[in-house]
Amino acid sequence: MNAVIPVSEETGFDVVIVGAGIGAHSVALSLPSTLRIAMISQDAVQTSSHWAKGGIAAESCLSEIDAHLEDTLAAGARLNDRDQVHRLVSGAPEAIRFLVELGVVFEPTLEREGGHQSARIWHADGDATGLAVMRVLGARRAASLNITSTTARLVQLVTDGDCVQGALVEQQGSLVLLKARSVVLATGGATGLWSDHTSPDGNIGTGMVAAYRVGATLGDLEFTQFHPTAIALTGSPLPLATEALRGAGAWIVDAEGKRFLFASDPAGELATRDKVSLAMHRHQGMSFLDVEPIGPAALAKRFPSFLEACRRYGHDPFANGPVPIRPAAHYSIGGIVAGPHGETNIQGLYAVGECANSGVHGANRLASNSLLEGLVFGRRAAAHIKDRPTLRQRLRYPSTLALSPRAPSRAAISAIVDVGLGVERDHPTLQRSQAALEALVSNEMNPYFASELQSARELVAMTIQAATLRRGTIGSHTRSDAITENPNYRIEFNQSQPPRRVERQS
Repeated sequence: MNAVIPVSEETGFDVVIVGAGIGAHSVALSLPSTLRIAMISQDAVQTSSHWAKGGIAAESCLSEIDAHLEDTLAAGARLNDRDQVHRLVSGAPEAIRFLVELGVVFEPTLEREGGHQSARIWHADGDATGLAVMRVLGARRAASLNITSTTARLVQLVTDGDCVQGALVEQQGSLVLLKARSVVLATGGATGLWSDHTSPDGNIGTGMVAAYRVGATLGDLEFTQFHPTAIALTGSPLPLATEALRGAGAWIVDAEGKRFLFASDPAGELATRDKVSLAMHRHQGMSFLDVEPIGPAALAKRFPSFLEACRRYGHDPFANGPVPIRPAAHYSIGGIVAGPHGETNIQGLYAVGECANSGVHGANRLASNSLLEGLVFGRRAAAHIKDRPTLRQRLRYPSTLALSPRAPSRAAISAIVDVGLGVERDHPTLQRSQAALEALVSNEMNPYFASELQSARELVAMTIQAATLRRGTIGSHTRSDAITENPNYRIEFNQSQPPRRVERQS
């Protein structure tokens, strides 16, 4: 039996932003101060942006962006939307200036990471760039009188035809309707659905499914990036060993101390994440990160977050030897299909950051392009939003909402995801995973938790279907039973039609 929950109505806003990471803050802080903005999130200090150990990829000036563009295309197996990549890399110098003007202090030396031809990675506070940036953005947001920050859980979006009208959220057990002329989803990805993941546990794709349910299009769901150097000293979320460690000289070795990555790619440790993760997955036995080539002094100075994470779990990388690592789900390439300004096919609805499928990452994200994407497209979304028409005077919405209190457990969903949607996939396993998902037993629970898990199950079903339909191997999607095919398409999901292949822009 459904739980019938009363809905209360809040004062309308010009913009509702769902999320608290770099994309959400980039939108909020780039909008005119005359607009009334609501920022809602389950946790304002535990986002993937706060946890980002790498930096921000950006050339110093526009005359040097061609190499960054080429590296992004190469990492994405050239399934990227080239125009969107150009918007990303050409917006990078200005994005860095935006952060500097807000008060972010970057280190004077740029670093190199896997997949990059040159040193173009900006760091702040060593290997804790995300946290350093978010502290500055959070302080600016808190000081902005036009921004209301609220702890809340997105339940569903509200639309009138093909136009967004607001968001329905849960606040302290009550349902509240936030009316708005524009809604921005910056809700992060869905990598929390894997047992081994590096993201906050709340990243299970809720924003993606909320958009899908009101008619937005999802795409590229089969592409999930696994970070090869998740520190395997604890349970998930697994702390990250930043890509920059390998750029600084760290090795990936097996239990005998042998470097094995060159057998699969001449770039070795500096290959892209998809290639390194696959090589580790196929290699017999455990993998380790050897930081001996960097040395204790340089490690302590440049990578204090990594060193602290190791010692927190009782491992000194010099006294105890190389650090155990394993690939973990790290970044959702797929998501809500979004255009040059983060706009979706629903008027007034925008998607920014990891929940968006903007086309910049292709089949695999280049290291340190994630914070950059949130910055560049967050600011582009803000520029688009400020010119939208004013809020409609009255939105009619039911006074109650019925939510089912039954859903499968998260552990049961994750067990299916681990088996069917790992680093390497095949048709029989995908078919068994789909059948297991359909056979899951639902349990009684809090209706809000049930709502999230129901949407997670829905997203997993679409992801398994996308992975089944893409029968070739490309980027972060590897099929052990791959066929040769032209990969230049995107698998799209929309409630109004069956899943379909759409030829990519190039």
